[in-house]
Amino acid sequence: MKRKNSLFSRPTASKTPQSKKTIEYPDVIEVQGLSHEGRGIAKQDGKTLFISGALPTEQVRFKIEARHRRYDEAIYTEIVTPSAHRVPASCDYYERCGGCDLQHLNHEQQITTKQALVIDQLSRLGKFTPLQVEQPITSPSWHYRRSCRLGINQLTRDNSAIVGFRRKGSSKLIKIDHCPVLSEPLDKILSSLPAVLEETENFKEITHAEISMGDNEGALTLRVKKTPKEPLITQLNELAQANSFKLYFDFGDRIEAVDGEAQLNYRIAETDTLIHFKPGDFIQVNAKVNEQMIQRALSWLQLSKNDRVLDLFCGIGNFTLPIATQVESIVGIEGVEEMVIRANDNAQINQIDNCEFHKANLTNDLRAMPWYKQGFNKIVLDPPRTGALDIIKQLKQHSAEMVLYVSCNPAALARDGAELISQGYKATRFCVMDMFPHTSHVESLVLFERI
Repeated sequence: MKRKNSLFSRPTASKTPQSKKTIEYPDVIEVQGLSHEGRGIAKQDGKTLFISGALPTEQVRFKIEARHRRYDEAIYTEIVTPSAHRVPASCDYYERCGGCDLQHLNHEQQITTKQALVIDQLSRLGKFTPLQVEQPITSPSWHYRRSCRLGINQLTRDNSAIVGFRRKGSSKLIKIDHCPVLSEPLDKILSSLPAVLEETENFKEITHAEISMGDNEGALTLRVKKTPKEPLITQLNELAQANSFKLYFDFGDRIEAVDGEAQLNYRIAETDTLIHFKPGDFIQVNAKVNEQMIQRALSWLQLSKNDRVLDLFCGIGNFTLPIATQVESIVGIEGVEEMVIRANDNAQINQIDNCEFHKANLTNDLRAMPWYKQGFNKIVLDPPRTGALDIIKQLKQHSAEMVLYVSCNPAALARDGAELISQGYKATRFCVMDMFPHTSHVESLVLFERI
């Protein structure tokens, strides 16, 4: 994030350089806002203080953990006057685990706060404000995750297993026996895996686990340095099968099924589209939010059988295939070859013949590509956190009526939205999507229409 004051400005000789000036803070300070990473914001003598665990309107005591040139960092030690929105954390590991950072804020206020933060960044960084702010897309705040990654380690002193997530502010693992944001099948694997590992003397060849769940079956994929011994494989396979999972080993250059492939898929009810995926494929972790997101995209785009649509960063066809059922044609572009193969397979499975998929690096100049020259009147963008500025600059010649932007980074959205505004678009509809309840992460949906 750019700041107004230059990092290279020099103080006059008569003043103490700001980098060496130590702010004297009071014992108790009032929290004025919440940062985009979920920390309380306080101000003292013009300097910003970020306080982990504090909420707006609270009076808190705190401990300084790090001092910087333009801001300091602290953690609260006592809540003197609590916020009306403060709630007890529901997870026993919340204070130590790095997975969630907003469980102390009630869920409804989490969504309100995230919406305000995104709109603020669009206004300050992008210099635009959506014309219409619509209801957030939400889901139940617990047991929503259908995929996750677990760290695995074996303690030398007693050979015990640590299975869990990274600690707050650390790369070290914390052992987790139960996680309330995981869907129940994933949580059962988390709870049972340590005991299975500890039945063997050595499982150091296993470094982490990727777990993903479709509508009916899941995959337990273990990253391994070498193939585990047969007794451990048997125990792991029994654990997987008992919970409707298939076991896989990821050797880095390949992923192998141990006892048959899992039937991993999820259905988009709005268009009765079945999306198949493989272990390692990217899928949206919150199934209920994903379903609503697609419904809203179809509605906002006002699709018709005359539309020619371009879907950039299309993945396995999460947007492409439902949209294809309602338009003349659609082209999906993705940078990962495996995703393109999967998207084409999904088109065949759903008997959809008005779509095509291509691999392309969407940071390169694409104007010579045959698919680029087809012409599109509506465009969908679902980029990674880095955004889509390079490709947006190339889209100008299409003069599309609508561009639907699916964002996982408000700062990139503000920057990219400003570029679309400069091309003659207006941000007409906006909503936040609570894809990751109890975390500071926020996703947004914005419709840009050519005026």
